[in-house]
Amino acid sequence: MNSEDTSAAVAEDLALNLAEKRAAFAADPNPEYAVRLDRLDRLLAMVRTNEAAIIDALSADFGCRSRTETVLAEILNTQNAINYARRNLRKWMRRRGRHVTFWSQPAGAYVQAQPLGVVGIMAPWNYALDLSLSPLTGAFAAGNRVMLSISEETPNLCSLLQRLFAESFAADEISVFQSGEVLSPAFARLPFDHLLFTGSTRVGRLIAQAAASSLTPVTLELGGKSPTIVAPDYDLKEAAERISWGKAFNAGQTCAAPDYAFVPAATAHEFAQAVLDKFTRSFAAMDDEDLTAIVSERFYRRLEDMIAEAEAGGAQILRPEGFAPTEQDGVYKMPVTVALNVPADCRLMQEEIFGPVLPVLTYDSLDQVIDFINERDRPLSLYVFSHDPAVIRRVQEGTVSGSLGVNETLLQYVQNDMAFGGVGSSGQGAYHGQAGFDTFSHLKSVFVQRGLGRFTGIKLLHPPYGSLTRFIIRLMKG
Repeated sequence: MNSEDTSAAVAEDLALNLAEKRAAFAADPNPEYAVRLDRLDRLLAMVRTNEAAIIDALSADFGCRSRTETVLAEILNTQNAINYARRNLRKWMRRRGRHVTFWSQPAGAYVQAQPLGVVGIMAPWNYALDLSLSPLTGAFAAGNRVMLSISEETPNLCSLLQRLFAESFAADEISVFQSGEVLSPAFARLPFDHLLFTGSTRVGRLIAQAAASSLTPVTLELGGKSPTIVAPDYDLKEAAERISWGKAFNAGQTCAAPDYAFVPAATAHEFAQAVLDKFTRSFAAMDDEDLTAIVSERFYRRLEDMIAEAEAGGAQILRPEGFAPTEQDGVYKMPVTVALNVPADCRLMQEEIFGPVLPVLTYDSLDQVIDFINERDRPLSLYVFSHDPAVIRRVQEGTVSGSLGVNETLLQYVQNDMAFGGVGSSGQGAYHGQAGFDTFSHLKSVFVQRGLGRFTGIKLLHPPYGSLTRFIIRLMKG
């Protein structure tokens, strides 16, 4: 079978899968509370029962994935998202009353969340479980059927989830696919009722173009270069430790990880050393099982090339004493690495790094930093370390980012009661908690004219228009 035949066969299989779910949705287009809760209960039980298998699968996919980080970022975060939805589902499903304008009285108005139908989810490899099941939680809570595509970089987890979902769910509730060169474009072109994609900005543009052919609404959770600002009033060492943790967690392979840091002039070396010291206190050696590996050789070589280019351009590359990048038996590891005096035109400052490399820049004034950030694409996240309300307010109001973290990194993502999403080139739309429920729902506006017998206020404005009409319009104008 040639490539064209393969592509056609994949597209046909996907279309049949979508048709199956559309038929199931048509048979139950507005699942009641008990049905939705049951799906969430089965999802939660699936994760809890298979925690060890999930951890092993992800460690196999990464070569070495910290079990603790998998529990924190994947297992607990997913369970918390599901439990939050279970606790709030009844409230989210209720009618949401709305104000009725005076001249429309007597009447009522409300918004009713209605399931969309069949939702597509395209999940990446860096947090393959959480970034699959967290949006799935919102889609299930909203009453939808789902087709889930998981990155080919995590084949072990994908294979495991295919088996687990087949055991716990009907085929017309959810199907799981492994992404790839052939499947991903065909998947993105399907006429879903909504498509959520998490990944790079470059691929996100391609997904949006593919989805546009069927006018599929798209939520794009992308990335970008998330800046970090350390204000002069904040303890430099404390800031360095928190930023170092955010850069080391999952080997920096986090869309919301601090990408580069601004520190006050003349403090760069002190800050850099504090970042590296935190790493050496956290990990015993490069073969420490809690030090997560770079997911593949391709991504590892990319990071090496970016560092080498910056160094050739005059950057100073600093690593923790006694630590160096390692390649052993297909496992690729890299310590937190600080880059000083980085040329502005090198890849470390032009591309999202997505690894444990931290360029450090210096500044003389906060306005200088804000101008620098605003001259570039809007980031997914932005971090500021300061106890000064004026500084925090200046950063918050003077920049545009998907989210803002004050005095900590990463943790804005795990707040179930806050929407998470990007802005501009870092994404469009959001999910988590009720935001996810609403994203995967049609919020239908309903107006109910009640009247007093046959009388309604609007009848006063029916033609023929005359002096009474003009009088009422003057009253309406105020």
